[in-house]
Amino acid sequence: LLLLAAAVAWGQLDTVADVRREAAALVVQGKYREAEPLLVVALELQQKAAGLEDLSLIEPIHALASRHRAQGRNPEARRLFEWSLAIREKVLGADSPDLISDLKTLAGLYPAMGLDARAELAYLRVIAVREKARGPEDLELADDVTDLGRFYVGSKRYAVAEAHLRRALEIVEKRAGIQAQALLPILGLLAATYFEQRNYTAAEPLLLRAIAIQENLHGPNDEAVTTYLDRLALVLYKEKRYADAGLLYERSLRIWEASLGPDNPALAATLDNLAVTYASQEKFAPAKLLYRRSLALRERATVESMNNLALVLDGEGDFASAERLYRSAIELAERIPVLQGPVNVAEAEVLAATLQNYAELLLKQKRNAEAAKVKARLKAMAQPAEQ
Repeated sequence: LLLLAAAVAWGQLDTVADVRREAAALVVQGKYREAEPLLVVALELQQKAAGLEDLSLIEPIHALASRHRAQGRNPEARRLFEWSLAIREKVLGADSPDLISDLKTLAGLYPAMGLDARAELAYLRVIAVREKARGPEDLELADDVTDLGRFYVGSKRYAVAEAHLRRALEIVEKRAGIQAQALLPILGLLAATYFEQRNYTAAEPLLLRAIAIQENLHGPNDEAVTTYLDRLALVLYKEKRYADAGLLYERSLRIWEASLGPDNPALAATLDNLAVTYASQEKFAPAKLLYRRSLALRERATVESMNNLALVLDGEGDFASAERLYRSAIELAERIPVLQGPVNVAEAEVLAATLQNYAELLLKQKRNAEAAKVKARLKAMAQPAEQ
């Protein structure tokens, strides 16, 4: 810090703004350790020039507080954000809308420190300030009320969450219309409050409405629709309406297959969900096919990840660890279920790629005889395809 202060004194960094620009440049380069002392100096210089309670301190306080928060240093971040809030309160007054950003930041920070009561008070104060400044039907107020409802859902205080979410819903419906995109998070949270209380009948129409809004905004085959299709399917499954749940999961699967392709590992969760609905109806044959496909996708993804890690270990010169990983990847690739038609996961290709990488590792170690055996296996695998 002394060296930095000296740099400022000698004109190498002329102003607080120069110091902060230099810090920002270091952050962009990922040099966070080097940036932090500059942010401290910027704050100290501004404090020396303006005193402890001047609005010009807000920006350097926030810059340092944000750095602390990104590093998980929540107590230090909290002290700085509370200082910023205190300055704004003293200069602008306790009802100024300019307090809202600090209050919302602190409301998000407090739960991570186990300070739920403080978080609740901060959220409530945001609502009070906004309502006084903008009135009871402001759309930003609806966002604030939704944030408080989300906090209550996270705290499992579902009854009080419901009341706030209903209020937010009414504001958005009145100001933005009954098909507004802004309704989606509210509908989702409100459905969650009912789901967690096992009130599935109340959750269902909310999710149907969310699906209708997404379809209206994006069309019936957009990925965004699948979020609410899956949530509604789970509600129906909990009600033991397995066939209805299966229809929704089937639709979700078709959307994802069209978007990602039939061999994308991201399909595995939807395949599992659909399989559960079939198994619950004792449709074991189609359930088994779906589970095999899900397993094949996951195992292929695991083999690919093992290959990538082995390549890194190879690059570091850790040949023994790379070899162990290649051997394990080959063993797993050999077990991937063979599926026919468009749902095939290209298990032969991933096995061939693993064998090729393993052969190259052996050659690098001048283990030519062993590499030749692996190459021969690769050639044998390729011959049927060539014929």
